[in-house]
Amino acid sequence: MSDGLSKNVLFFGKQDCDYSNQALTHLSFLGFNVTSVFSKDRQDAIPEDLLLWKGAYIFCFRSYFLLPQSLIDRAEIAAINFHPGPVEYPGSGCINWALYEDAAFYGVTAHLMNENIDNGDVLECRRFPILKQDNVTTLLKLAHLKTFDLLIDFTTGLFLEGKSFLDKKLLASINEKWSGKARKMKEIDILQRIDLSCSREELQRLIRSTHVTNFPLEINFHGYKFILKI
Repeated sequence: MSDGLSKNVLFFGKQDCDYSNQALTHLSFLGFNVTSVFSKDRQDAIPEDLLLWKGAYIFCFRSYFLLPQSLIDRAEIAAINFHPGPVEYPGSGCINWALYEDAAFYGVTAHLMNENIDNGDVLECRRFPILKQDNVTTLLKLAHLKTFDLLIDFTTGLFLEGKSFLDKKLLASINEKWSGKARKMKEIDILQRIDLSCSREELQRLIRSTHVTNFPLEINFHGYKFILKI
């Protein structure tokens, strides 16, 4: 790889996300030649001109884009996703499921990308305890911070050590494996529909694991929708 291409980075972030903006600033500060694109929602399409990009690394952080294998293959060293969840919870809604299942620990994961969601070889999974007082809002805030910290450490390590840093991380995480198929957001949509027969304990679990102001729990009764307010 030529020295010019070795500095080329394609960065996928999230629109209106302070951490995405800070990550972009950090990459530029390190000296990478960064091409960036920010997504707003799951309906966004990857700009066609990016499909011709070529360079050393692709980094995905809080991005809604699903990258085709043809683009992933254009990263000559690695395409890395920073997943705001541990290997036990691949896919979407991972925080919701961890809280619903009353997991003791949560985490964030850096992994190599392939055409499947949260499926590539794990580079590192950092875990931390879930507190009894945690809910969707508090755990999501912490997960975003931890994912950002992971990105900063990885991009700095790659800049300083290159592929040897990657090989070292792969070896250290050889026993980390994804658990099951990646979850989909439609599963959380179903979970948020309260059954009138559910117990008080189940309702409290649902509130803790899925209820936020912008996406509240709901009851559908005789054709009417009732929204939970707390």
